[in-house]
Amino acid sequence: MGESMLELLAQAGDGQGQSILIEGAAGMGHSTLLRAAVNAAPEYGLRVLTARARAPEQHVEYGVARQLLDQAGVERDPESEFACPFPGGARQPERTDLHPLVRVLADEAPVLLAIDNLQWMDQPSLQCLGYLMARLPSVPMAIVATLARGEAPNDPVTVEVISSFHHRVTLQPLTSDEAAALAADALGTPPKERTVQAALTATGGSPYLLDALFRHLRLDHQGPGGITPEVIAAQGPVEVADALLNRYERAWPGVAAAAEGTALLDEAATVPTIAQLLEADQLQTADAVEYLVRVGLLTYQNRTVRFVQPLVRESVLARMLPSRRNTLHIRAAHILYERGAPYEQIAGQILKSQTDSAQHWTCTVLSEAAREAVDRGAFQPARDYLTRGLRECEGPCQGKLLRVLGQVELATDPATAARFLRKALSLSRDINERTDIRLSLADALHLLDRRQEARKVLEEGMAEGRETDPAVVPRLRGEQLLMGGPGYHTTKVDWLGNVVPFQRASGTTLDRKILLDLTSMRTTCRGEAREEAVQQAKRSLRSPCTGLNERLASRTVPVQVLAAADELDAALAECDALAKQSAETGSRILGALTYSVRADVHYRSGDVPRTLADAERALELTPLASSEYWLCTGQAMAARICGLLETGEYEEAHRLLAEAGLADKLPERNSFGPLLFQRARLHMAEGDTERSLADLLECGERLESAGTFNPAVLAWRSEAALACDALGDTREARRLADVEIARARRWGAPHALGRALRAAGLVAQGRKGEGLLRDAVRVLERSPARLDLARALADLGALARRSNRLRDAREHLRRAQALCETCGATELARTVREELMLSGARPRRPTEVGIDALTPMERKVAMLAVAKQTNREIAANLFVAQRTVELHLSQVYRKLSIPGRSGLAEYFGHLTEARADGRRPRAENLPDGGSGVRHQSALRADCVS
Repeated sequence: MGESMLELLAQAGDGQGQSILIEGAAGMGHSTLLRAAVNAAPEYGLRVLTARARAPEQHVEYGVARQLLDQAGVERDPESEFACPFPGGARQPERTDLHPLVRVLADEAPVLLAIDNLQWMDQPSLQCLGYLMARLPSVPMAIVATLARGEAPNDPVTVEVISSFHHRVTLQPLTSDEAAALAADALGTPPKERTVQAALTATGGSPYLLDALFRHLRLDHQGPGGITPEVIAAQGPVEVADALLNRYERAWPGVAAAAEGTALLDEAATVPTIAQLLEADQLQTADAVEYLVRVGLLTYQNRTVRFVQPLVRESVLARMLPSRRNTLHIRAAHILYERGAPYEQIAGQILKSQTDSAQHWTCTVLSEAAREAVDRGAFQPARDYLTRGLRECEGPCQGKLLRVLGQVELATDPATAARFLRKALSLSRDINERTDIRLSLADALHLLDRRQEARKVLEEGMAEGRETDPAVVPRLRGEQLLMGGPGYHTTKVDWLGNVVPFQRASGTTLDRKILLDLTSMRTTCRGEAREEAVQQAKRSLRSPCTGLNERLASRTVPVQVLAAADELDAALAECDALAKQSAETGSRILGALTYSVRADVHYRSGDVPRTLADAERALELTPLASSEYWLCTGQAMAARICGLLETGEYEEAHRLLAEAGLADKLPERNSFGPLLFQRARLHMAEGDTERSLADLLECGERLESAGTFNPAVLAWRSEAALACDALGDTREARRLADVEIARARRWGAPHALGRALRAAGLVAQGRKGEGLLRDAVRVLERSPARLDLARALADLGALARRSNRLRDAREHLRRAQALCETCGATELARTVREELMLSGARPRRPTEVGIDALTPMERKVAMLAVAKQTNREIAANLFVAQRTVELHLSQVYRKLSIPGRSGLAEYFGHLTEARADGRRPRAENLPDGGSGVRHQSALRADCVS
């Protein structure tokens, strides 16, 4: 109870008459607040008299007044004195200046009159109350009453009494904390925040509705863990509808039916539609709806009538008998169809009916509703509409529904989509429709990585078109060419060279976005004109997709091009957008494609934890049965394996491969090239060099047979060179390394070139090898590839250690250690620590490098330096000596592997930006590539500035 209410009670106790009206919609806690006032009154010296009006007793004269007098100890003889001095009263009291009730109460201590349900008070009692309120200033009395919104009669006496209250309190919905406390009391355990928010949404914060909801959940044996927002949204306690509708029906007959019609029509509920559904008079329906709006049960949204609290709607529906609901749903579907309502509104009514609608338009409605749902990314409703259509429709209509259902399933289950589309193809007779079905079927088979089957479907369609309608052939041929892109076939073909002549000969213009994807991917796979490929990929990203489920396999093509070109920020931004889209639309295939590609992008940047996380997400969405491998299965598994390699979890990697049936012979599909590559690295890490080389050579053969020569796609030659060198075939190792360097230089991306130079340096050894390794470090410092930079530094440090140049070795190894810790590459970090110990250094523990290694004082000093304060100013602000600041800064530079004060602002700026969007700072963006190499004299000069 608020402070203002207590203050008014105190004034009444001091002899100043007060009146307070508590008002709000039914169920908002009127009686609870009134009881609180009653309980607090004695503290202020107030004698309490309570009365409660009831709807059935509304016509019992002096019913409420007698309750008050009985408690006051007055004998019941209303005939003598209970005439009220209002015009029209039967008799006047003997003392017209003082009402009998006032005389009785004035002889005692100050009084609180607490009256519940003012809207149901009988007229004589209301007249008495009005008389008292007119004399309150001179009477030591407080009158507190409750009034339910919209339920009071509109007669002069009631209106005057209500308007006479000095103070009015409007009840507000419960807060999140109050609702949480109510839930904890009802359920026996504190609820989750999302449970509370869902409950507030369903009930509008009404205490009565919240209590009914939580009691219903408890009786339904719903444990706290099982109460999700979806569970709450589906709740409809019948007791709520019984209580509210019986209450309102007594006051205004016909409102219960109006509430049922509104609940059943939902978003299609307008007054004319409700009246037509109920076969009632439209004006009477409008009156009933208006009454429910005034009492707060319904509200207007433009011309539509909606329930204020979703829980009440569910309760009204639950209260209706199934047979009545079924009849009204069928009737509603017919009415909405006649009124030209949106297809989804009509289909929703059909879906909720238990019997067939038996209308000639049912098939069309359900099919079009499915298309509307797909357009807004709602796949499950679309699936429901089409499944119901298959139940109700026969003949040619089934083929139409199967076709749309197959297109819907493309986003979530391409295998199921292919089955539906094949059946639709067998039922269809129209050549244009059959062509559309073939195109969708080819897409489904493509996503399943069954490209030969997809090509066969298109070839059969072209043969059919040549005989019946040659106009469809160019569409099918165009799709066939588009599926012949890099990695989509097993013969060396300049597939793009066929596209332009085809367009000229057929007069068909292929989609601009698809052409951009294909040309950028071709340029990337051939390893030429990197800047041109990047521009084409970015233009493709700016081109909108033509359809939600159209060519899903090509959605990540621009990302792969950008990643190969070291444009990782742009690639990650697009991956994030695609991941959001897949979550919003429920597209399982788009999610699997996106997470598998984003895992690769994370790995290229050296972010091992995020690589593992995204790879795991992709595999959760991807079937791993050999009969249902998807287009992205190989890449998702490859990302997971490479992440496990960096954390030293070799046994887990083997377990994953064995469980997926990918431990031995891999499918003859080019999409498994990345997995061959990573499996080869796993074999190499375990010392099985021969198996590693076999996998790498097979990987290279698959890539080159598909026209892919760029080491930025997969650096198989670099790894094969190391394997050949380990097996003693130095000549072949050097040849492979030289070819890799030449192709990497032609492409021009620092990551690919740095990786090739590292492999060449390891193979060459000696001074030449050291020079190549130094070149690799310099090149990789300009790239975002922090993990490969760490590898090159580790190799350079190991070489220096073996040459007994221990100081140089420790410098390179410490840089490598810092990068390993940042990347989460625990296996490489272990190797680096061993090399550091061999070089005579005491390796820093993992907690001694990186941002988390800073002490609180070091962090304060660093942030003040970022704010451009001098060392003297920092010392003054922190009350320490300037030399102490210099020492702290030296530690900060060492732990963060930055060159000095000039790198602090840049480092923390990139760190803040990276944390905001979930990424780590790129090595190229840190001064000296994040190396931290700096001449000691320069470091000392900066520390004393």
